[in-house]
Amino acid sequence: MYARLLSIFAFALVVPTMAATTNRVTFNVRQENGVDQYYRLEVPPNLPPAKPDTGKISQNEVAIIAVGWAGGLETTGGLTNLGASKPGGFYSATYVKVDSVQYQTSPVPYYLVQMNGKIGQTRQTFYAAVLEDGRIVRPAAFSRPATRMTTRGHAKH
Repeated sequence: MYARLLSIFAFALVVPTMAATTNRVTFNVRQENGVDQYYRLEVPPNLPPAKPDTGKISQNEVAIIAVGWAGGLETTGGLTNLGASKPGGFYSATYVKVDSVQYQTSPVPYYLVQMNGKIGQTRQTFYAAVLEDGRIVRPAAFSRPATRMTTRGHAKH
C-alpha cells in the first residue's frame, strides 16, 4: 500500500515537470576562459517549412551534421575531420562525440543530439537540434539563471 501511494505521488509530481520541459533543454558550458555560458535550446513551433525538394536525412546524417556544427571541420592532407583536434564550430569544441540522438515529434519533427567534447581543458556535454531536412536550430545564450539548471526535466550538475 505504501509503495503504491508513493509511486502515485511521485508520478503526479514528475509528469507535469517533464511535460513542461519536453521541447526545451537548458544547459551551460564553461568556455575556455573559465566563464560559464548558459544556453536554452528550444525548437519553435512556427519554423518555416523545408524546401519541397529537400528530402529527410537519416539518423547517421544527423550525427554528422551535429558534430560538424558543434565542433567544426578541419581539413588536412585532403582529409576532413569533424569535431577533431582544432577548436571550432558553435561551441569551439574539440574531440566531439555523439552520446545520443533522439527523434522528437513536437512541436515540429527534429532530432535532439546530445554530444560531449572538450571546451578548453574540460570535457563537457552540449546539444544540437537538427530538423529532418538538416537545418540546425541554434541555442539561445542567456544570462545566469536564478534557479538550478534543468535538462529535459532532470537536474543538471
